[in-house]
Amino acid sequence: MTEPRCSAPRERRPSTRCCARSRSRCERSGSPDARAIGHAVGMTSFEDRLTAMCARVNARADVSELSLRVTDRSGEIDAAWSAPGARATHCIASSTKPFAAALILRRVASGELGLDQPLVSIVPRDELTGLNRVGGTDRADELTVRDVLAHTSGIPNYYAAKALDPNSDIAAVTAADPGWSYSDALEIARGMEAKFAPHSGRAEYSFTNYQLVTRVIEVVTGVPLAEALTREIIEPMGLRDTALLTPASLELFDRASPVLHGRQSYRGARRLASLGAEGALVSSTADTMRFLRAMLDGEALGDGMLQRALSDRLPIFPGASYGLGVMALTLPRLLTGLPRPGLLIGHAGMTGHFMFGDPVSGLAAVGTTNQLADPRRSIRVLIGALRAARSVSRG
Repeated sequence: MTEPRCSAPRERRPSTRCCARSRSRCERSGSPDARAIGHAVGMTSFEDRLTAMCARVNARADVSELSLRVTDRSGEIDAAWSAPGARATHCIASSTKPFAAALILRRVASGELGLDQPLVSIVPRDELTGLNRVGGTDRADELTVRDVLAHTSGIPNYYAAKALDPNSDIAAVTAADPGWSYSDALEIARGMEAKFAPHSGRAEYSFTNYQLVTRVIEVVTGVPLAEALTREIIEPMGLRDTALLTPASLELFDRASPVLHGRQSYRGARRLASLGAEGALVSSTADTMRFLRAMLDGEALGDGMLQRALSDRLPIFPGASYGLGVMALTLPRLLTGLPRPGLLIGHAGMTGHFMFGDPVSGLAAVGTTNQLADPRRSIRVLIGALRAARSVSRG
């Protein structure tokens, strides 16, 4: 089998090689100037580096159908790589969160909802009771829309109780898992200890928050989350490969790239279908890049909402902070090769999915390793893609 090559996306250019618009203009005119030649050399270097990195990563036994797409704001760079025979779609896990957050932030921008609006004004109080009892006081009345979007609610992460034993037969265990309901998730969280009161200057990543985000969306839209996403984001943006995995659409999981847990097969379609806004979308690199660009440009979240989403972010993981459904990575220039240290805006998911862009340089990368047990590998792919792309501007 020949080594797969980095290629321009099929819907834009029927080529087997990466190419840039300025390079094509140069070749057509027959009179390349030094700058265009330099750019073409840079593009060749970019293509070679990206292809080599992707082939190397994809050859690992703990990576399944690697997919990657890299673009810049100008359109000079638009390259895609996928493993031979890879499916068009994959499970994007927590990268679903910005899609769901967009449905709420648009309503904040229009005045329909408020970030500091109490959740009890939207969700029945009995659903919130007992989720946070810090100091012996039930904090249900203190919870806000902002808290669940930004993980500042202090509500425990029910998903910790769903952790898989890596020494078990992952395929058998996950295939047999029936999944869970919204009520099940909240009940698990009630049995766990909250670590801090709502909006007390701390953030802790909790899937329970986005069970509540799902509930808020369904109350304010009056339709299931899948329908709300389709009607307001998926169809208007032309996201042809994107859909929400639900108990009624488990075939989406079977048609997507296989997911691994270590070197074992993960068959948890019903587990993922239980996540809703937490992480149940199935998508493609073309679609997630389209959404990421719309988010960075302000189209996806509503007027001025990206700035608001990032303005009060708090540390949530090493090197990562969290805003309103948006994650920000702080990576040193030495790693990324970007012209200055700064933030990469977007999100990552537990399946090894990532979508991040630099709002200053305009470079962006989306992709997946389809690996649950080592999310750090996907970040290394992200860093490698950005470093390769920098060779174009230096070419």
